[in-house]
Amino acid sequence: MLGCPGCNELIEEQYNTERMHELVCKRNILTVLKMGEGVYHWLTLVISVNIVFVGPAPVQICDKPADIAFLIDSSSSIWIYDFEKQIKFVQELVKRFNIGPDTIQVAALTFSHNVVNEFHFNDVDSAQEASDRIGRIVHESGNYTFTHYALDIMRTDIFSPSNGARAGVAKICILLTDGQSSYPMETLEKAGLAKAAGITILAIGIGDTVSVDEQELRTVVSPPADQNYFHSSTFDRLKEKRFPELIGQIACDEPEDQPPAEVCQGKNADILFVVDMSSSIRVKHFKEVLELLADLVRYFDTNSGKTRVGMVTFSTATEVQFYLDKYRSKEDIREAILSTQSHGGLTNTHLALQRARYEMFSMKHGSRRGVDHICIVITDGASQHTEMTIIESNSIHKAGIVVFAISVGHDVDVEELHHIASKPEYVFEVNGYGALNITNILANKTCKDCRGKREDVVFIVDMSNSIWVVYFQEQLKFLSDLVGFFDINDDNARVGLLTFSTDTRVHFYLNTYNVQDEISKAILAIKSEGGLTNTHLALQKALYEMMTPMHGSRSDVDHVIIVFTDGLSRVPRLTARQAHKIHQAGVEVIAVGVGDRKNKAELEKIASRKEFVFEVSGYNTLQEIKHILARKTCEVTSG
Repeated sequence: MLGCPGCNELIEEQYNTERMHELVCKRNILTVLKMGEGVYHWLTLVISVNIVFVGPAPVQICDKPADIAFLIDSSSSIWIYDFEKQIKFVQELVKRFNIGPDTIQVAALTFSHNVVNEFHFNDVDSAQEASDRIGRIVHESGNYTFTHYALDIMRTDIFSPSNGARAGVAKICILLTDGQSSYPMETLEKAGLAKAAGITILAIGIGDTVSVDEQELRTVVSPPADQNYFHSSTFDRLKEKRFPELIGQIACDEPEDQPPAEVCQGKNADILFVVDMSSSIRVKHFKEVLELLADLVRYFDTNSGKTRVGMVTFSTATEVQFYLDKYRSKEDIREAILSTQSHGGLTNTHLALQRARYEMFSMKHGSRRGVDHICIVITDGASQHTEMTIIESNSIHKAGIVVFAISVGHDVDVEELHHIASKPEYVFEVNGYGALNITNILANKTCKDCRGKREDVVFIVDMSNSIWVVYFQEQLKFLSDLVGFFDINDDNARVGLLTFSTDTRVHFYLNTYNVQDEISKAILAIKSEGGLTNTHLALQKALYEMMTPMHGSRSDVDHVIIVFTDGLSRVPRLTARQAHKIHQAGVEVIAVGVGDRKNKAELEKIASRKEFVFEVSGYNTLQEIKHILARKTCEVTSG
């Protein structure tokens, strides 16, 4: 106790007791407390209204280095007076931090029908200056809520080194909004990219639960959602709860961006960087590319010898910077990359791809059989000879080399990039060299999304009469692509699939196939049979037949079921009951609802938790959630 008997009974749990002690633990207040219940409630009201703004100036709660970006909703659904309360809250929050170039930096943008960069990290260097800049923000009152655009600009522009973002410190985004985003799927995708880039996202949903899409925001924030998502029923209540302390403390507790553990730990791979150094790339920008690659090397398991790295540059001619067997330590590789000099010239991409295939990935120069061969190409423009580039790209793909293509700037040939890359999702486009903060994403892609993840995954696929044959085929194509994210073999990921309508049908068990290509072929060969939507039968069969040792399920791995359906089940009561049994068995369930006939309430009962519910407008838009769904499946920990 703080020397104030009875004070804690007055103070609700969300308030800071030390702070309340300053406000109410005075002799005259204690006298008032004895005067009766009516005064007690009056005093509680006074405290709740003034908790943030009464008493001494807020104590700084953190001087730990961090870059913190505020994303502030400025759409027309927010009344001007409420917008001002939102701004006041952000001002109060920044005063909690020790702002300076060596401690905490803050930036802000507003969003509605467009995005306005209010100020960058290197625009302010004190809490007062930041508060003043925030106080001058104008309410745009746009008709849309482009949260996806705000998240994208935050990742590519706000957190770019050219705008003051620093390496080696925590990266934090605080999102404030009063409603659902205008493009939910794009919002989830952009949030996923930001989180993959190492940015921790916190969010405050302001308003009643009808207007605020809490499910969306809980998915947008970094896990755990219970810690990083906050809800305030009104703008007035932003100051009632201990938001500044709560959010400030979470921001302070966020670990610094330390050199990462290898996401390719234990991965046997030969990785080659193919880097454009033609005349169109300024020396400053070429150095930024080198910094990206040097940073990327931190993620690879090179010191053990399992992962090897080589590099070749190209312009009019090609130049080997170092072969795969030249260096072993991270520091040697990074030093060799950063010491590379640009010579300028034409963009003969085809020569670089040719040399990569014939020379760099040869046993003579350190390439190994039985390991993954990965090529990462970075270029800023169309190649000099497009047809030859396409021919060389096809040849390198046939040689079993996986190719990623990164384009920088606005002069690239997107179609050519897709020819260069092994898959569409292996193409990365950034709008300028300042936006090259994609190391986390690229590292994870290079090492495969579920590399080493041990799990049993069962797909439950609706093929009832309401799904047209062409849409059913779209669904199968999506599933075929999705299995490409799993590390499929007997030891790591196993996949099974059953379909349902009036009856259920097992197409393959968890132990039927252990090769990705065989699973993809089996999925694409499935024919739709039509019928009723007996979802409960499918859930029952998945638990009691698919997830059994007899059919390949293992006791020491995570168990995941992914349900795809386009409508309400025929017997909702039984569906809910079977879903509950699966949850009790420790199996995590992800539910994907497709089309306008889906029932959100039932999807939430099927899924293990709300953030495991996905909704898409149609089968042709399933691809939009592919990466997010794969990541969710890989992040699952059963039990």
